Amino acid sequence: MHMKKNAILIVILAVSLLLAACGSKVPKPVEGYDIVLVTDSPEKESGSQQNTDTEKKTEVSTVKAADLFSGYGYCHQLCAESGYYRFTPVNSQGVVWQVYVLDQEFKDAERYIPHAYDEVLEGGGVIHIDSGKWIYVYCSCNEWTGAKAPEGCSYSWVLDPNATAADVIVPTESKTEQAPSEPAATAKPDATPAPTPTSTPTPKVLAITKHPTAETLQQGGTCWFIARADNADSITWEFLDTAGAVCSVENAKTRNPGLTVDIYDNGETIGLKNVPMSMNGWQARAKFDSKTAMTSLFSNPALITVTAISDFKTAYGSVFENYISLAGGGEDKYELWTDLTLSGITLGYFLKDLDGDGTEELIVGQIGGTTGSLWDHVVYSVFTLNNGTPVKVLKSMARDRYYYNGSDFIHEGSSGADSSVVYSCKYSKGELTVSNGVYSSSEGFFNYEGAPISADQFNAAMVSLEASIVAMKLTPIA
Repeated sequence: MHMKKNAILIVILAVSLLLAACGSKVPKPVEGYDIVLVTDSPEKESGSQQNTDTEKKTEVSTVKAADLFSGYGYCHQLCAESGYYRFTPVNSQGVVWQVYVLDQEFKDAERYIPHAYDEVLEGGGVIHIDSGKWIYVYCSCNEWTGAKAPEGCSYSWVLDPNATAADVIVPTESKTEQAPSEPAATAKPDATPAPTPTSTPTPKVLAITKHPTAETLQQGGTCWFIARADNADSITWEFLDTAGAVCSVENAKTRNPGLTVDIYDNGETIGLKNVPMSMNGWQARAKFDSKTAMTSLFSNPALITVTAISDFKTAYGSVFENYISLAGGGEDKYELWTDLTLSGITLGYFLKDLDGDGTEELIVGQIGGTTGSLWDHVVYSVFTLNNGTPVKVLKSMARDRYYYNGSDFIHEGSSGADSSVVYSCKYSKGELTVSNGVYSSSEGFFNYEGAPISADQFNAAMVSLEASIVAMKLTPIA
């Protein structure tokens, strides 16, 4: 009798442990994603007995393509639990879903992940992901591609307790840790094992694993290119111009005024800033050299497409607003205020590409109405664009004024009765360089290079430079 009771107690204990196991902890839901309960079997009819012992609850992360369209085309989350994850596209006609698994959170602009990493999955399938990894999901329908997603298009991924290594989709190329393979059975060693022959080490092969991709940007904008190779000892970036001629980084900067080039990540990334229109149609490529392999490889060239700023007046809008504000006693955001009065003065502007780099500079000047002298032609300020942002090149003051003669700026200044300058200055790359002129000091008269001249030569040069000043055709700032 006692044995029968003990047997019953053992059965009850076993059932309790089984119920506890079926209610084991599942991954914590990631904030911002929908949660769906998935069961092993369909629901039974109402009133029928339901076997709760076999039901498993799993959390599903779902992202809608329409939600990504207004963002960067990405969603991401931290993997909470290691295991095999099943990825499923829904109503994704013609939509490409790509999965990237990173060791740590990506800190740069997320749209550059395809440049820096290889995808581990495209479309649907099963992959193994360790806890602590970052899962990035990319949709081809986003604001960068401009593509529209079908109604109801979405993508979900779930920890699948029934998946095994046999279900894993292995990509042809990946930098992310793949699913562990099933351990192979260990064979018993022979009683007298034969000695293992020493194998000849395989020479390291230079192989490109990441080519740079084409970039499209607006004039004055910024872009990056990334390239990688296995067993490369050095990386050198270079450009191909529109005729196919090879240009070094320094040569490219010389031929494209205003261009700034920076190298990052041990040479794997090159950043171009303030890209001018003159670079439209150029290509960037990386050269990899290997000392051990005694060879070099070139990456595929990546096309640079530069689109023109269609409305330069709009690009300089903040400068116009500043001048209008100053006339009404407002704040000077560009440090334009000088001892030149704005009271009773009509200011105007004109736009002109002063150095032929494709960017139109903004020249602000005075529209007559004072004494009929040179004051009627004073240039109050000159601006250019740097990465689309207005940057001040010069401004005039009462004793340090600038004028324009159609090609150069005339700089006239004085710091005392025996100290004055009259220079002709050329504009290029946001700077003025003196190309002609004269100056005086307590020690005498000199040309702009410092060679002594007579008083008559000084006066003649001053009259000649002032005579070259022309009236600017200005549009009133309103």
